[in-house]
Amino acid sequence: MTLDSYDKLLGTVLQEYKILAEFERLQSEDLGGVYVIPSFENSFLWFGVIFVRNGPFKDGVFRFSISLPDKFPADSSVPTIVFQSETFHPLIDPYNGTLELGEAFPKWKAGENHIWQLLKFVQYIFGSFEEFMSLTEQSANNVAYELYQQSRHEFQQKVTDCVRISQNKLYDPAPVQDRNYIVFDRFSEDVHGPVLESIRQGKATPEVTTPPASGLSWVKEGVFQPLSKQG
Repeated sequence: MTLDSYDKLLGTVLQEYKILAEFERLQSEDLGGVYVIPSFENSFLWFGVIFVRNGPFKDGVFRFSISLPDKFPADSSVPTIVFQSETFHPLIDPYNGTLELGEAFPKWKAGENHIWQLLKFVQYIFGSFEEFMSLTEQSANNVAYELYQQSRHEFQQKVTDCVRISQNKLYDPAPVQDRNYIVFDRFSEDVHGPVLESIRQGKATPEVTTPPASGLSWVKEGVFQPLSKQG
């Protein structure tokens, strides 16, 4: 191996380590309702889902992906967040699902900015929507922005529709062949009931005899939150 090849390999290993450190750091942050995991195939692509607990989008389950720049984290380019399903939100482009991050993150500052901050922002624009709208001056969806300003009732109808659609898509099969893509199984009392009861009582979780799904595994219909120790 040449010195140049060795340097490139070392640089790749160090970059992968920094990305893993970003993921590990999420465990110590308050990200209730937001779940992410790096792709098994590509550490620069992360899969995510948010279970909205408050506000107009309550009970919505919105999937998104995070794409990291090639030189992350030593790059001023901000990671890209794209929502997979139709999400009627002033900051989400209705054509490609891209979340507008320019106001919150004008550029990425290595050592100061972290992925958990992006996720806190996602959590904020859904869970604290009214507060967010009183402060923001940017919009990626002018229809949603203007409708909120002019007719809250019509805006809420649109949001309710997209929440319903998100719930209907909750159990859809993974659109990509990646073992880390987050999928959900319908709640089964026989399989998941003992696990749920153990979680409620704070006991050790009994073994689940069915093969686990990728990512998070089970969601009780009508509740729309993951039933696990993480939830």
